[in-house]
Amino acid sequence: MQKILVLSSVFLTALLGSFYPSVLPVIAVLSLGVLGYVVWGYRQKGFQPQSDTYKALEKIKKKRHKIEKNKHKHINDQIAYIQEVWGYTKEQEKVIEQFIEGRVYSEMYNKLTASLFPQIITLIDNCNARGQKGCKREVSKRLRELTLLMKEELKKKKSQSSESFETSLEVYDQLLLGVK
Repeated sequence: MQKILVLSSVFLTALLGSFYPSVLPVIAVLSLGVLGYVVWGYRQKGFQPQSDTYKALEKIKKKRHKIEKNKHKHINDQIAYIQEVWGYTKEQEKVIEQFIEGRVYSEMYNKLTASLFPQIITLIDNCNARGQKGCKREVSKRLRELTLLMKEELKKKKSQSSESFETSLEVYDQLLLGVK
């Protein structure tokens, strides 16, 4: 279809040029402006491959990103609920904030959202229903255990990243030694 449009425009331009030669400079200026606009439009779009495999990979990436975003929202909601209904100490709040910002929960997401958080939330709700009589210590104990678990995960993540960095350095060193 595009070839037909191009050929017909060339034919019309040649026809107009043969009958009205003074129109050719105006057509040249107009076509140069349109060409500049089209080129500018293509540059604004950037790299957009049209292959089916690329499109499938992009869909998978978007789906994974959406799942991660939903996980983050779900954990944030549970933590915010506990904060609003019960509260944390400053130290616990700091650990939880680091835990959430670092998104360290990826390995233990199911354990947190299906077991630990719902248990604590139920315990807090039951405790508040009884007027916090006789259960305050148990809730505080569970929150301490939860933050200790989060601290351990933060340490694991930090050690993994430092190990990964050290491994990368070793690989680069070997590559550099092999090049010489």
